[in-house]
Amino acid sequence: MSSPPDPAKLVVVRPFPWRRLAESAIVLIVLGFVLYRIITSGVVNSSVIARYIFSPTIMAAVWNTLWLATLGTVIALVLGIVVALMRVSQNRVLSWVATGYIFFFRGTPMLIQLLFWFNAMPVIMRRITIEIPLINYTLLDVPTISVITPFVAALVGLSLAETGYMAEVVRSGMLGVDKGQRDAARALGVPDNKIMWRIVIPQGLRIVMPSIGNQYIMMLKNTSLAMVIGYAELLRRTSDIYSVNFRVMELLTVATFWYLLLTTLVSILQQLLEKWFPAR
Repeated sequence: MSSPPDPAKLVVVRPFPWRRLAESAIVLIVLGFVLYRIITSGVVNSSVIARYIFSPTIMAAVWNTLWLATLGTVIALVLGIVVALMRVSQNRVLSWVATGYIFFFRGTPMLIQLLFWFNAMPVIMRRITIEIPLINYTLLDVPTISVITPFVAALVGLSLAETGYMAEVVRSGMLGVDKGQRDAARALGVPDNKIMWRIVIPQGLRIVMPSIGNQYIMMLKNTSLAMVIGYAELLRRTSDIYSVNFRVMELLTVATFWYLLLTTLVSILQQLLEKWFPAR
């Protein structure tokens, strides 16, 4: 009988990926045809795009968009941790309040919330007053309309709405931490609050880091809703320009370029953070 062949000497023959190449070729051909038709149709003037894509007005709008999205996400993450802790609390009142908060802010459009903070709040509360009761000293007494600027209304509206989503993201991370670690910490006499803040939350945030990155990307795009209340973000500024020169396609192309660039950079940063801080 002949001896079996040595596995180390066997040659692995991989099938040629004809199907994958064919699918890729079809997609590239279709995309190329679409781009060719757009460029040669005369609808889009590349010189207009080049004039505005790095203009000071657009760059300032890009910064406003990035600042609003970043600050809003940070606030939403902090508030989301608080709401998530309330949601998993043994106190039923806190749990019900957190559940109601999540239900309301996830169930209503962000646009309605922005319009509420910018248009309705100055009507409901005409003045913002802060007093020291015992000595009747007024620390602050100003018209609400002077405080609720487009930026403040956009920040409050987007942050509170995003908190509803972020709370569920954080809660899923907390539930993903092995219950045995909490039991072991309790067996060692570690208080529950330290178990939560030093064991559960740090590991839970690592688990949901991809989801937090996705929420930040969503926030970057949701800042475009702030155009309806007059905040000078990217889409607002591009619409202001094309309402004057009527170059709608070119200015929307500029806005699309910057949104894609920002989301791409955030995605790269997210991947780096996932490598530096692995979930396990």
